Amino acid sequence: MSIKQQFFIIKRQKTFWSTMLLCALILLVTLSGTLDKLNALIYLELSQNLNRQNTQVVVIESDNLVAQQSDIISKLRKNKAKAIVIFSHVSGEQHLSFDNVYFPYADSRYCLPSLESWLGYEIVIKDAPEQCKSVWQHVFDPQYKAQGQLLDFSLAPQALTKFSATRLLSDDVFLAQLQDKVVLVSQRQLAFALPVRAPKIDSFKDPIYLHAYIADNFAEQTLVTLMPITYAAALQLLILTILLITYQRCSFNTGILIACAVILLCIASVYLSVRFFDYFLPAGQIIFTNLVTLLWVFFSRKWVEEIELNDIIGNVQQRMMGRYLPQAFSAQSSPWDAIITLVNQQLALNRSIFLARTEGDHRLHEIRAINCSLSDIHEMRRDYERPPYSDAIKAFGALHITRPFFNDLKEAEAQYVVPLMYAGDIRGFWAMTVEPNEYFDEERFVQNVNRFANQIGELLFHFRIFENQQKANTSALTKVLTLALQKPLSQQVKSSIGDMEQKLSTLEHVFNQIHTAAIMFNLFGQVVQTNQKIEEIAKHNEMSLFEMTALDLLERVTHLDSEKAKGKLRYITLQQGELYMPAQLGQATFILSIRSLRSSRSTSSIGEPFEVGGILFEFIDISYLIKQLDDPALLLKQLEMMQPLDPEEHHIKVQT
Repeated sequence: MSIKQQFFIIKRQKTFWSTMLLCALILLVTLSGTLDKLNALIYLELSQNLNRQNTQVVVIESDNLVAQQSDIISKLRKNKAKAIVIFSHVSGEQHLSFDNVYFPYADSRYCLPSLESWLGYEIVIKDAPEQCKSVWQHVFDPQYKAQGQLLDFSLAPQALTKFSATRLLSDDVFLAQLQDKVVLVSQRQLAFALPVRAPKIDSFKDPIYLHAYIADNFAEQTLVTLMPITYAAALQLLILTILLITYQRCSFNTGILIACAVILLCIASVYLSVRFFDYFLPAGQIIFTNLVTLLWVFFSRKWVEEIELNDIIGNVQQRMMGRYLPQAFSAQSSPWDAIITLVNQQLALNRSIFLARTEGDHRLHEIRAINCSLSDIHEMRRDYERPPYSDAIKAFGALHITRPFFNDLKEAEAQYVVPLMYAGDIRGFWAMTVEPNEYFDEERFVQNVNRFANQIGELLFHFRIFENQQKANTSALTKVLTLALQKPLSQQVKSSIGDMEQKLSTLEHVFNQIHTAAIMFNLFGQVVQTNQKIEEIAKHNEMSLFEMTALDLLERVTHLDSEKAKGKLRYITLQQGELYMPAQLGQATFILSIRSLRSSRSTSSIGEPFEVGGILFEFIDISYLIKQLDDPALLLKQLEMMQPLDPEEHHIKVQT
């Protein structure tokens, strides 16, 4: 398939356009720098966990820098400091840089690089203005580029050497602490000065410490490079492609595990790249792409599945519309209508009244009446702990009662009451009358009534349990907490499939109960359906039905040669004919009926070119009839004469 054809196929898919929207979203977020703050947050957390202990920078704070400036410079030069940077806005006796002494605030020839804020922290280096030289590049390496680099805060604050000017001037320092070091000298800040906005040193109030970290970065050349935005966009698209393929091949639970693993791998990669390569990957954008892709795949699947499930539900309901399916007993609003229909069509009773137990009480109330009205009850008691109900419970079945239960009893009319219970749970009572005649057998009548009462009691018991479960599942609180205010599609599909399964099970059960052994083949010789009778015959005669074709079965049971058997199958297929012939399997003799079944849209799944949906073999057992005949061969000969001697010559002119 060409790329053009593939494009025309996928462009009709909604998920394709949503994928394009996702790619556009990722690119927009990356190019606009929306997630830079998340990147900065991750970088700050990494900076807090890196602790380097060596540095070439020393900080000296003076309580009166203007007065002590000359003495401090002399003392430091005497101790062979590599460079001395005086952070003073007030010019003293010396205000121009000389030798290794620099006045970046007073001398216009040298200046300090400015910083940009990243998540509120001053950690991004900018180049010094063109009219002056960067003091740090002049001191360390003029070729070292710093524009747009991130400050590295791996140096531990306690590793930064700090002295007071008093201690220096009193010679309370070692030569090794100052020799070949870059010394930063500043005026001590007041206690109410604002804290420095930088990792690790945000508790300090003197900006000299931030400049000390800048000097350390230039000295160690540890400034961290940010990935260019074009590279970041390309990386995001590559990761997006990999994640789209990965998440579509696994379940949502597995996808969550993969997403967590990707996040951990991303953080580990960022740590290693900063620690060993001074390079910062866009971790925040990678994490965002990872999570958004997982959610996109999940919701896209749900979206597509919802569309497909709605189509399935519509197709199933449309197919089931023309097929009658009675309502299940548990799905009815009341169980009594079905019970009354059952009793009314099975038992010849004069009058019947059903009473139900009041839940949580031992009281009874009238439910339904057959061939009478509820007002025909003469018995006023509605407590099943009292006679005649208690007597019926003790008898565990139908009890003949003599005390009037019904009004206007006839002289020969007998009364019975039977409990409706299951597993010791009283669900109600059934009171009835019958007019005995000369054929009436009371013992048989009581047995029949007890069997019906036991089944009705079990039905009522299970209906009550189902009803309680439905009330619990359909309560407003349960629906809100389980996000089921609207019936989920899965339940609708389950209900539709349940109806189809019930119909299929009924048809299979009926097919299995047919005394005629039947087996259906499709046109490719494969078994489509069998019933229980043919399976029993196959087992008794050691035949593997599902390994046989229609031709194999026909040759096996009729002893026809291959050419004649093929001719008969062609006649049935092309002419949609019907054949009857004798068949022998072991000691049993059958009339074999072979006929074609017309194809229908509901049974054809691949658009077969033939009008025949299958070939049905029916085996009618005539073994008992054969034994009763004086001349069985005559019947078999008549069957053979009913068929065309050569179906090909009689109906079709086909050569194979």
